[in-house]
Amino acid sequence: MSATAAAQQAIPKAFPKFLYRYVGNERLFRCLQPYEKYSVVAYLNSAYNVAPIMKASLSVVPLYGIFVGNPPAEKIDFNSSAALTVTGLLWFVYVLLITPQNTGTRALSALNFGMACVNGVNCYRYLAYRKSKALEM
Repeated sequence: MSATAAAQQAIPKAFPKFLYRYVGNERLFRCLQPYEKYSVVAYLNSAYNVAPIMKASLSVVPLYGIFVGNPPAEKIDFNSSAALTVTGLLWFVYVLLITPQNTGTRALSALNFGMACVNGVNCYRYLAYRKSKALEM
């Protein structure tokens, strides 16, 4: 079996055909290829590096909000915080199952655990606020 046949076989049939050209492409933007001689551009134009950076932003923004106190507990979106907590825990466990373990998988597991913790604290803040409001009434 040729490599192209194997690649085509890996694409699910429900996947739209106009997106086939992006499957297996590790570069995000073709227009940045001439600038990949600069290491920063080459690093940021890789899906393997940008995805964890974007996932880290899901932890950094709520962490900043916890320290600053913004948003206040009554404005926290409990559903999205709970979903990110569960997602972080599931991916944390899944990354620990990946073999072989290396620095990247350990960093990814730490990132997922951090995302679960930070959003879990936001869930706690929201639930504690609701409980205090219920006791006042």
